[in-house]
Amino acid sequence: MNIEDVRNGEWVEYHKHPVEVLSVDRQHNIVTIYDARSQCKVKVHIDELKDDPQCHCDSYLYF
Repeated sequence: MNIEDVRNGEWVEYHKHPVEVLSVDRQHNIVTIYDARSQCKVKVHIDELKDDPQCHCDSYLYF
């Protein structure tokens, strides 16, 4: 993914499940995400995230 394309509130894929983007640090290419599966906030490098059209903005589950 390109760090410039990531927005707060967006859902992206992380370790094969959807997570919500909480904040984006474009200077360091770090994204803070909320992982509903583990119920925690995690800071990850942008290279660990994947844009996935199956991620829905109103659910942390795939349909």
